[in-house]
Amino acid sequence: MAGIKDVAAKAGVSISTVSYVMSGKRSIGEETKKKVLKAAQELGYQPNLQARSLRGEPTRVLALSSPVHEYTDYSNYASFFFALATRARRYNYDILLLMHEYGDRELTRIAQSGMVDGILLLDVLMNDARAEVAKMLDVPVVSVGYPANSEAVYSVDLDFERMGREAIEKAAALGHEHVLVIGTSGFAYEDGSNYLVRFRDAAVKRGADLGVEVVFMTSTGSGMADVNLLLDSAFAKYPDITAIFDQNNASHVNNLLFALHERGLSVPEDISLLCCCSQGLQQLPQTVDEMPMNPQKVCSRAVDLMMEILDGRRHDVGAVELVLGEYHAHGTMVPRKA
Repeated sequence: MAGIKDVAAKAGVSISTVSYVMSGKRSIGEETKKKVLKAAQELGYQPNLQARSLRGEPTRVLALSSPVHEYTDYSNYASFFFALATRARRYNYDILLLMHEYGDRELTRIAQSGMVDGILLLDVLMNDARAEVAKMLDVPVVSVGYPANSEAVYSVDLDFERMGREAIEKAAALGHEHVLVIGTSGFAYEDGSNYLVRFRDAAVKRGADLGVEVVFMTSTGSGMADVNLLLDSAFAKYPDITAIFDQNNASHVNNLLFALHERGLSVPEDISLLCCCSQGLQQLPQTVDEMPMNPQKVCSRAVDLMMEILDGRRHDVGAVELVLGEYHAHGTMVPRKA
C-alpha cells in the first residue's frame, strides 16, 4: 500500500506538503495541490482521516501522548489525564493512552493505523520531537503545553511566563531582594520541561529587571533529608534569602515548612513562601500562597479546540492559546522583615 512518502516522492514535494494538502491544515497553492492529488490518485493513496470522513465513520477516539519519565509527578499526571478524559467523554470520545518515553515514534504509527481522529500531547518539552512529527501526520495535534516548535500543532497552556513575572513582581513589591526558587528534579529542566523552564526563566529575567536576586536550585527529592540538604546549601551560599518559591509537590512543601521551622525560621514572619506550578496543596496542615496548575480549565479548552478542528471550524494550525493563571493568597507572602 502506498504511503505518504511515496506520494511526496512522486509529486516532487515534501512529506509535510502532502500532509497539508490532505488534511487542509495549511493553505497550499492550486498547482501544488493538483500535483499532490494526482500523485495520490495514481498511487491509490488515501489518508486514514480522509477515508473515514468520506465513509462518515469517525473513530470517536483521541490518542493521548504522555511519555512517563523518571521525574514524572504522578499526582499532576493523574489530574491532567482525568481532566482530558472527562472532557472527551462529553463529546462521546474515548482516550487511547500512549505512554512510551519516545512518544514521537508512537505518533506516526498510531496516526497511520487509522485508530484515532486526533492526538493530544501532554508532558510537553520546550523543543518537543512530537511537535516535529506532527508536520507529517494526517490527523490534527493539540498540545496541552506550549513548545517552542509549535508550527504544526495547536497549543493550549497556562501562561507560565506571565506567572513567573508576576511572582517576582509580588516579591519585589513586598520588599524582597533575595528570592530562592526551588525547582523539581534537575533532569526535568535538562530535558526542557515546558512549564518549569518558562516559569523559571521568566522569574530570573524579571528579577534582573527589578533588582531582585533570583537564586535557582533543583531538588534531589521530596524527603526530609533532601529538603534539609537543599536548605543547608542555599542558606550557606545565600544567607540573605527572605522569600522562597517552591515548584514541587505537596510532600516537598510540607517538609520544607517543617525544615524551616527546625531552623527557627517561621513562615511568613521570617521567610515568605509561594508555591508555583503546584497541585493538590489543600492537604497541607498550613495553607500557603499558591499559583497553581489549572488542569480542568486548560484540558477542557484543549479538547474543545480539538472538536472545533475536527468539525472544520479551525484551520489556523500553529495557533497558541494561553490561559491566565490565578493567585491564591493565604498569607504566606508578606513584607520583608526589617
